[in-house]
Amino acid sequence: MQIRRAELKDVERLGALHSECWTELYPGVLPPTVLAELSPTVMTGLWKRFVARGPAYVQWVAEVDGSIVGFVGTGPGRESGYEHATELYFIYVTPNARRSGIGQALLQQADADYLWVWEGNRPGQKFYRRQKFFPDSVARDGSLFGAPLPEIRMSA
Repeated sequence: MQIRRAELKDVERLGALHSECWTELYPGVLPPTVLAELSPTVMTGLWKRFVARGPAYVQWVAEVDGSIVGFVGTGPGRESGYEHATELYFIYVTPNARRSGIGQALLQQADADYLWVWEGNRPGQKFYRRQKFFPDSVARDGSLFGAPLPEIRMSA
């Protein structure tokens, strides 16, 4: 396994992978119409912007045998008082690469101080706890593409 910074050459694969992950993980959470709109093409467009954002925003990819099997993104904290902290924006690993240490390696590389996680994502919360992130009693009524998504904050 190799972890490296995401590059412009990766955006098509990352867009497809991001779309695949959301389709697999969020049925029942996001409306089917929203999931249908998050096509590989749409997500590739988002990844072009992610990669071009600048040095404060970092995305890493995990490769196994030359194939991208996971990714993570971080940036400055978006909450008041957290502007100088590093927030984990997202982390995803393909189903066939889960439970192999790739997620843990990506999270270590990200070196984040805190994250927000959907309160219904029990497997994700369990993963973060194993990596020494714990709920800090802060919750918010988040939304994702217009769908309600209540979240809790976890801090390292």
